[in-house]
Amino acid sequence: MIWQRIPARRAAAALHGDAGPVTWQIPMMRQEPRPQSGCVPRMVVREPEAAWWRAQAELDQVAPAGPTTTVAILHERDAGTDAAADRLAELAVADELLVVFGSASCARPEPHPMITELRNRLPRHDVVPVHVGHRGAGGRWQAALDRFLEAGHLPIVVTASAYLQEVTAEVSSYVRADRVLRVFGTTTRAELHQVWRRAEPSVN
Repeated sequence: MIWQRIPARRAAAALHGDAGPVTWQIPMMRQEPRPQSGCVPRMVVREPEAAWWRAQAELDQVAPAGPTTTVAILHERDAGTDAAADRLAELAVADELLVVFGSASCARPEPHPMITELRNRLPRHDVVPVHVGHRGAGGRWQAALDRFLEAGHLPIVVTASAYLQEVTAEVSSYVRADRVLRVFGTTTRAELHQVWRRAEPSVN
């Protein structure tokens, strides 16, 4: 091609001492073929929990027909105030309550101060701790829960903080809880946030 010969001649002239300008050949960039739109999967953003949240909101507007079995989740960092014990005492009077308590060290021989506070606020309830090491720790804690619940006691399932969610899920399924609440405590008040609620009341 003519335009390729001209740069070649100028390059040769430069080698022989010609002071003329030198033009370098710029190679053409080959454009890669674009993939067809049918070969690239489209990204789909889904919200599978949207309908679930709407159902939970509708359930909140329906009053329960009978006693509600409530599992309350309480972390040790939220249990250092009187407000948390007050809210749990209110739940114990209105519902059939079971507390799952996540402790930084669940091997303490003495009761946690939160358990003592609940006993002071609920003189007609027997507040009894049940230690669960981890999820699937055997059938001893199930038997203890059955015995305490049948006697009308208030069980406090004490487990390590690392296993709090797993133990809560297993305990809630075992007692067929109607709802699960998370307790958040501050220096002045405690708030309850619903984590889960059964669509139909359980039959125990």
